Amino acid sequence: MSALTKNLENDAIIEMLEIYINSILYKRKLYPEAVFRVRKAYNIPIYVSIYEALNKHIASTLQTARELNRAGKLHRLVIAILTNGQPSESYTFQFDHQGFALENDENMIHFEEEVRKSLLSLDARMKDLPTLDAERENTTFKIYLQCPESAHVQIAAHPRLSSFPFVKESITSQPLEESKVQLLPVVHTKHTGVDIFVEEHVTSVLDK
Repeated sequence: MSALTKNLENDAIIEMLEIYINSILYKRKLYPEAVFRVRKAYNIPIYVSIYEALNKHIASTLQTARELNRAGKLHRLVIAILTNGQPSESYTFQFDHQGFALENDENMIHFEEEVRKSLLSLDARMKDLPTLDAERENTTFKIYLQCPESAHVQIAAHPRLSSFPFVKESITSQPLEESKVQLLPVVHTKHTGVDIFVEEHVTSVLDK
């Protein structure tokens, strides 16, 4: 795969993640509707944040995700919604860098169409989720990038990304297996597959 093709695919995946993050925050009402504006992507209307502090946080995270994905080291991006500090639901983007069989110029068109269908299904899927805490100060979110320990070396080579925090994975709340809802079968570019699903979490007695 040429460097140009690799960069184009990486850009397409990062754009998809940015749109999904904004859509989830909007649809789950983590911020007031006034901080979002409608624009068009994948030939459908979407909502994006105009809140500077939020946009900087998302951009910083996705900049790191871009470098990890370029190196094939981004395993998962997880958007975790927390209520009173505990995970209540998570949106997982699981990456497969093994390669796919599409070998023609239509693969990106197919990818965009699949993402469009997935975004359109997002509303219907979210209707099955419980309403979040009405008090916004009790509900927040975090974005996690799951990668191998060796990825720290990759990021350290980029001065703008070297301050990105790396921590060993710590699970405080397990997802309910029966609550895992796949938003769409795997969507993919020519060389990267993305499995997108949402999970509710259960808090154990020890976590309370």
